[in-house]
Amino acid sequence: MQHLTSRDNPLVKETIKLKQKKYRQQTGTFLIEGERMLREAFKTPELLVRVFLEDDIPIPREINSLNIECFQVTSAIMKAMADTEHPQGVVAVARIPQHQPEYLFDRSVMVLLLDRIADPGNLGTIIRTGWALDLDGILLTAGCADPFSPKVVRASMGGIFHVPIFTVDGEFVDRLLDNGYKMIAATPNTRISIYDTDWQGAVICVIGSEAHGVDDQWLQRSSQQVVIPINSKVDSLNAAVSCAIIMAEARRQRDTHH
Repeated sequence: MQHLTSRDNPLVKETIKLKQKKYRQQTGTFLIEGERMLREAFKTPELLVRVFLEDDIPIPREINSLNIECFQVTSAIMKAMADTEHPQGVVAVARIPQHQPEYLFDRSVMVLLLDRIADPGNLGTIIRTGWALDLDGILLTAGCADPFSPKVVRASMGGIFHVPIFTVDGEFVDRLLDNGYKMIAATPNTRISIYDTDWQGAVICVIGSEAHGVDDQWLQRSSQQVVIPINSKVDSLNAAVSCAIIMAEARRQRDTHH
């Protein structure tokens, strides 16, 4: 086990750079932090590139059995690499999972289309919830937070390894619609409840940001607009909470009809 003590070490410098989106894109890798995330990453070991542990952290046995490159580092280096205020002494570099979107055309699945969800905590929570509720995929529009930024990854609680995520444009979505998907948009400007809506079959559910709602281009493509019935005195729900409520209802319907 190599011990790294200098911030000028090329591996240390490379790892610190992964906090920036352009380096994640260039290298196809991203940062994960904390023991819990590392445990999740061990379940897809082919995605793990290397692990850094602070000096006093015990070495997980999976490191040896999975033959993963591992380095011990000083607390100063750990602090420089980590994105959190108080690092837990574990940072790793993982490959961004590569999913082929072809599976979306082969079967009737349900995906979320997130329109300009810019808050990293919300996006990560949606990914985590999607994993918990067996969502088949998440489509992101250009204005969304980067799903592999440290904050989103942390909030996903490991979901980032399991839910296929694609950044898409209108053209890709139109191909899905031509292929038999129906688009259902969540918007406060309708009376049709999500509970009176059929969530079976091939569905794209669009959720907009709190700031902007769902963009007109998606509203125009949607065959249905639905709302979560809430107390009329409350203006709106948080985007991640809305997703969870809709996914739970969709899953209930899809499970009973299987």
